[in-house]
Amino acid sequence: MARVVTLRCDICKKPTEAIAGKLYYSTVTSGVRSLLSNYSHHADVGVCCADRLLRGFDFKKRITKEEYNSKRKNSKGKLIR
Repeated sequence: MARVVTLRCDICKKPTEAIAGKLYYSTVTSGVRSLLSNYSHHADVGVCCADRLLRGFDFKKRITKEEYNSKRKNSKGKLIR
């Protein structure tokens, strides 16, 4: 027999059509490489709450290395730390 799986959003606790994203909670330590694999909690975000989640936090869009370095430079061309 086939197993029927009901997807539920962990934000609003209602059934959802699809999972739009996942949230992972991890403490920041000195080893940045282990940040994504050593999480302590996770949550599934359904399509019903994806917009609400993005408006609720100040998420930053992903930028390239060149964009990141150009933002760090001041007018004299030195890196700001």
